[in-house]
Amino acid sequence: MRHQRKQPHYNPSYSVSSHFPQLLDTLKKDEQVTLARIAELVNLLKTKYTLTTSDIITLSTNEDILIPSSIFTKKLKILETLTKYLKENLNLNYHTIGILLHRDERNIWRTYHNAIKKSSEKIIVKSPTSFIPCSIFHNKLGALENVVIYLKDHLNLSYSTIATILHRNNRTIWTVYHNAKQKHGTR
Repeated sequence: MRHQRKQPHYNPSYSVSSHFPQLLDTLKKDEQVTLARIAELVNLLKTKYTLTTSDIITLSTNEDILIPSSIFTKKLKILETLTKYLKENLNLNYHTIGILLHRDERNIWRTYHNAIKKSSEKIIVKSPTSFIPCSIFHNKLGALENVVIYLKDHLNLSYSTIATILHRNNRTIWTVYHNAKQKHGTR
């Protein structure tokens, strides 16, 4: 006969917020070194990437990989930049990158090797103005189209701001956006 674990009894009068000061005191006593390290890392992220505490919490709880907008250059195509960043900076394998970018891993391998022919140095991440989630690539649109739609529709950036971030021409961004919206069936 299997023993079943007893489910904890739910007490509606108990709330974390009402016991938060006591919980915080206990946590501080038990985990002082861990909390000090967390505070140090939070401050590092705040200064290095000009993030708020809210941004850091969002980033830390989000399972989606976020791409800093500051990685794009004129030298590389958008997919090449993404592949190079995921491979070299995040140490992901071709299969994982393929899944994240919704591409065949052989295509990712080819794209990465084309990218390193054009630019052999590792991508330097400067202070990003925004982050792009990898989940936006799970459709039939191209990498540039997905990035432009995300920056325009979700972050409400202007065409000129998007052009500056991606190191592309304003008219190119406008054209890519409108063509992608037509392909995607929305306008």
